[in-house]
Amino acid sequence: MRLRDLQNRSLDELEQLYRGERRAAAPRGCFRGIFLRHLENRGTRILANQLIVRLGFEYTPFGVDFDDNRWFFFDRRLLIGHFRPVEQRSRWREADVVALHYEISRLPTLVRDMLYDEVKPLGPDLCLGLGGVNAECGLGDLFFFALERLER
Repeated sequence: MRLRDLQNRSLDELEQLYRGERRAAAPRGCFRGIFLRHLENRGTRILANQLIVRLGFEYTPFGVDFDDNRWFFFDRRLLIGHFRPVEQRSRWREADVVALHYEISRLPTLVRDMLYDEVKPLGPDLCLGLGGVNAECGLGDLFFFALERLER
């Protein structure tokens, strides 16, 4: 599977792929993030969540460095949002995922406590992510994103 395949999928197709039977082992390396689709639920109708998604992921270049376990925005040298990857069942879907837990981050407590994301590796060079905030299904799950491996 390639990035283009993910970009061409409907929301329903992304949901099916995310729930697929692939084992979710934590990826290694550095990945460029690509916003894919907004979800349709209560959480996506909250203005603050809309701003977070649009400004932080839809309009801003982002990525994840799984060697340092941090996100980056604009430039991969600007690492922020330290996380602990945990292979577990999804909080939001019937799926095995790599959940990104942020309790080790040095971000302000208010911000850190809001964060929660999940990643579903589709192969060594591509992941499907479910981004959002630290809340239950239908309120915290906000958007799908792709992660494509970057060359070092």
